[in-house]
Amino acid sequence: MIVSLHATHQSADGTECLHDIVPKLGEGIGSTISAVPSIREYVTISTCNRFEVYAATDDNKEAVEAFVGMIREIFPYDTRKMTYILEDSDSIGHLFRVVCGLDSLIVGENEIQHQIKTAYAKAREEGHVGKIMSRLFDRTLAVGKRVRSETALNRGAVSVGSAAVELATRKLGTLGGKNVTILGAGDTATVIAKNLIGKDPNIIFVSNRTFERANELATALDGVAIPMSRRIEAMEFSDLVLVATSAPHAVLRREHVAEVMSRRPDKRLLIIDVSLPRNVSEDVTDVPNVELETMDSLERIAMENANRRRSEVSEAEKILSQELARIDEEQTEQDADEVIRLISLKLFGIRDAELETATSRAKCTDPCKVLEDMSRALVNKITAEVYRNLREASRNGRRDVCETVAELFGVKEDVSKCAHEKAEKEQESKRSHSGDEAAPGRVRAADIL
Repeated sequence: MIVSLHATHQSADGTECLHDIVPKLGEGIGSTISAVPSIREYVTISTCNRFEVYAATDDNKEAVEAFVGMIREIFPYDTRKMTYILEDSDSIGHLFRVVCGLDSLIVGENEIQHQIKTAYAKAREEGHVGKIMSRLFDRTLAVGKRVRSETALNRGAVSVGSAAVELATRKLGTLGGKNVTILGAGDTATVIAKNLIGKDPNIIFVSNRTFERANELATALDGVAIPMSRRIEAMEFSDLVLVATSAPHAVLRREHVAEVMSRRPDKRLLIIDVSLPRNVSEDVTDVPNVELETMDSLERIAMENANRRRSEVSEAEKILSQELARIDEEQTEQDADEVIRLISLKLFGIRDAELETATSRAKCTDPCKVLEDMSRALVNKITAEVYRNLREASRNGRRDVCETVAELFGVKEDVSKCAHEKAEKEQESKRSHSGDEAAPGRVRAADIL
């Protein structure tokens, strides 16, 4: 059974608030989950706007109570609405939606699939994944791949990074010949960089707290890496500044932007902040010729893209429904497989015992006689308990058991045929007895004799 805990951009009252909570959720999560006896495996997925835990448990109720306790411990009362808990098929369905990008801020985004794959690999490496989680996440990644190959859901601006570049293009008309500064060199900044390829900017500056990371990204873009301490100099020559850092505070404040614009007062500057929490102070727009766009703007682009891909979303939903139905069928078969396994063990035990007896007798008895006795013994021992339980069920009025056994042994039609023939004979018998009775006023030959 699967139980999952969720805190995402969909449930959070403001993504900045979620960003403040996520680190707390990540702290000590392993020890908290390991303390729950019924939880055997788990995988955590943590991104800038999502924190989820998927757990395989022997007791859903105990796992749910553990997650509720975790929420009460970490979340202040007024922010608990940011979280929710799902179970079994609801958990699986949600995970499928996530991997396909249907639950993302940018519908159809690709990055989440990579993030899930990374989280799964990390959980495996740390020993938190067993048979159940392996089967679930292998299927999840296969579902994501199928949706992307069979639909056009991930075409267009399908990530925060690509949406940021699309927004910049709308605002500036073109990025061709423009100078661009990227603050940050993490996953989102890398996606932004990839989407700048082919847009023909004049020069790209990359600045990051860790200069080595900035240099790696700048090299890939044929750009220029600069220390974060010199970001103002780069911005002085830029038309566009894309901010995507993981800093918990603003890296661009009003005084920074005012200094930049004092050196180029007549030149327009567009700043797009895709960081969570926001890394650019809102009051930078008090500086003339400065325009600031945030995740709110990207949400509008996301909605437009979602509307354009509405038919693709529908096709993706159909695929998810098919995959969930397959899981239900497999789960039903797994229930039968366990019964089959136990029956097989029992039957092979009987076989081994009878084979041992037959082998010892074969040395001094006619082989044909030995085989006949063994086959009869096998049939008797295999069916003895079945027949006993069947008769008991019949005595107790459990007709459903009798019908099920008939179906399992492939004699249901024969039973129906026998019942039909029996009914016909009873009717014939009644008609015969009715014919033997003399009608009123008629003398029977038997009475005369």
